[in-house]
Amino acid sequence: MDKSTVDQELARRLCAAFISYQLGVGVATQYKKTPEDVGDLWYLLAALARKLATESQEASYAIFSTWRRK
Repeated sequence: MDKSTVDQELARRLCAAFISYQLGVGVATQYKKTPEDVGDLWYLLAALARKLATESQEASYAIFSTWRRK
């Protein structure tokens, strides 16, 4: 599993957002309390979120490029 700094930051932010929602506290407050190294589940979710976002952008550009050719 890739634990690059980008994935680490995204994993930490996803973890903080989830915990803040569950506890009813602000995300900024929870982010400060979230450790830098979170569990593997958060890295897995971060990698999945990044992959889905990339695929979604690529699909949008593919549709746009075919539309422009017409």
